[in-house]
Formats: sequence, structure tokens, C-alpha cells
Amino acid sequence: MRTRAIALPLLLLLVLASSAYAQDQARIIPRRQQIDRPVEKVYDTLKNYLSSPSRSLFNLTSAERVSGTIVATRHGIDPGTWTQWAYCKTAPEQMVYSLGDGSVTVTVKLQGSGSGSTFMTVTSDFKGTYVPPSLLGKPNVVIDCSSKGGLEDTLFAVASGAQPQATP
Repeated sequence: MRTRAIALPLLLLLVLASSAYAQDQARIIPRRQQIDRPVEKVYDTLKNYLSSPSRSLFNLTSAERVSGTIVATRHGIDPGTWTQWAYCKTAPEQMVYSLGDGSVTVTVKLQGSGSGSTFMTVTSDFKGTYVPPSLLGKPNVVIDCSSKGGLEDTLFAVASGAQPQATP
């Protein structure tokens, strides 16, 4: 009987701890798609797009042709684009805060998948800086945010050879 009294609270603690861990891990979910173009063309297209601030407003962080990995960042994402790309879960007391800066680090991994096509994986790590009303006298808060898939869809379209619309 005593072991049952100890086991139940331990089991409850384990379930709560594992669910909190799972929720934290689900924030960044890679998106994958098959692109009907050779990996070299997809790599060059995405590298050119992500390294041209006038086209994409991204700054290229790194690009490794051998591994097929491209990393780029973007800061100062306008609220309209942010609403299409990301969702931030704020604490109740932060509901009156406004988005001061939205940023993202995007990682693209490319693999040739035979017959001239490419398997593409995109991972987006969004962070929102939220500013409280001045009368509260509180500091800004940086929140890890989740992707809505809009950025990834844009990158898949660019990789496929589509001309993206002008980025705000």
C-alpha cells in the first residue's frame, strides 16, 4: 500500500515533466518537401535569394555547398509578415505588450533524391521581442515563437523556381 502511495505521485510528476518537455520541443518543427529540380540549381537559387537583402530582406549567415546547408537571418519583420509567418504564445500579463521586433533564423538542408530532384528541409527559429506599455515600466520580453508555415512555403516556392512577390 505504501509503494502505491509513493508510485502515484511519482507517476504524476513524470507525466507532467514529460509533457512539458514535449511542448517545449515542438516549437521548431522542420517542414519538408520534394522539389523537382536538381540539388545544385535549388542550392544556387536559394543562396542567391537569401543573400540578397533587396529581394528577401534576409542576411546570409552561412552556406555550405558540400553539405547542402544554408542558414540566414532576418530582423525587423513587419507586423503583417509576422502574422503570416509566426505565432507567439505570451503570458497573460504580456497581452498588452506590442511586437517591437520579430526575427527568424532559417536553416535549409538540401539532399539530392535521384532523377534530378531535391529533398528540402526548412527549419525556422522565430523570436519576438515584445515591448510593454511605457506606463508599466517593465523591460522588453523576448519570446520563442512557433512557425505558421508561411516562410517555409515561400522558400519552397522559390526553390521550385517561382518568382516570389516583393517582400515588405
